[in-house]
Amino acid sequence: MRVVTWQAVETLSLDEVDAPVCGPSDVVLSVGACGICGSDVHSYTEGMWIAPGVPLGHEYAGTVTAVGSAVAGLRVGDRVAVNPAAPCGSCPRCSEGRQNLCSRGSGHSGGFGDQVLVRNAVVGQHLFVLPGDFPLEEASFLEPLSVAVRAVHHAAPPLDEPIVVFGLGTIGQCVVQVLLAAGARDVIVVDTSHRRLAAAVSAGAHEALNPSSDDVGASLFASRGTTSSPYQPRSGAIGAVFECSGAAPVLPLAFSLARAGAPIAAIALAGHPLSIPVDDLVQKELRLLGSFAYTPRDCQEAFDLLVSRRVDVRPLISHRFALADITAAFEAQRDTGASIKVVVSP
Repeated sequence: MRVVTWQAVETLSLDEVDAPVCGPSDVVLSVGACGICGSDVHSYTEGMWIAPGVPLGHEYAGTVTAVGSAVAGLRVGDRVAVNPAAPCGSCPRCSEGRQNLCSRGSGHSGGFGDQVLVRNAVVGQHLFVLPGDFPLEEASFLEPLSVAVRAVHHAAPPLDEPIVVFGLGTIGQCVVQVLLAAGARDVIVVDTSHRRLAAAVSAGAHEALNPSSDDVGASLFASRGTTSSPYQPRSGAIGAVFECSGAAPVLPLAFSLARAGAPIAAIALAGHPLSIPVDDLVQKELRLLGSFAYTPRDCQEAFDLLVSRRVDVRPLISHRFALADITAAFEAQRDTGASIKVVVSP
């Protein structure tokens, strides 16, 4: 079987390896579709969070080809969405319900390949059985959608106030749809890609701004008004901000736009240091929240949103590639002006 491994910056290898052997607690999947994540692009272009020989691909779905004797609720031929995270379940963070911060966890990668071995597989935690003929390429969105669900839960934004989402890659697009599904009344999206802005507006975003042509701060001060708080006589009136871009100018702008006490959820990985206006953070008592990965509860909610199509990921698939064309697929994904989500299928 084939699997894609990272070798060096901008160098991927499509290797022939032995097919996985299914143990009593394991499941083997034939991969049907795998999406390219933003973190995959950082690995490809900068060598971040990766080492030579490591398999790539964690946003995947497939068909069960082998089931271990100790695995319940699954049979050969079932089509499944995959939660690739594998928390230990017993460390201090897992014990308090924050499995996304597990200190001893592992994961199931190798989605850019023909087959994947899911160790210690549990239905409803690692694998979610798809209804009917639900497409595998849509099911491959379970992982990024779970990230978005986690971010929205963690920030607990006021749904009746303006909410701004910066950055409209897959995570940002999913955050927009999760907010709308939760009942958000005024979602403003910001990105430099016309294609990504158009997709968010089609999904229901109420206003789109492009920093290449719009003064985002001035526009939102004018349209959503201003607020005052101690030592901060003129702030924006934004009730929550989701930072999904990793771009250096965004956090200072977000701190200016946010009203006192607002949550600012940082979701994107930047790969480089960013600065923040500490006076704004302190004097407005802003809640700056990192949001990382997801818990099993987030994954279950994401699965429900996905298969009910209350979150519709179909318009987000901008490119499709065969596994043999993996480098071209990554090059397409790094072109943020032209792509949203690139999906690879063996």
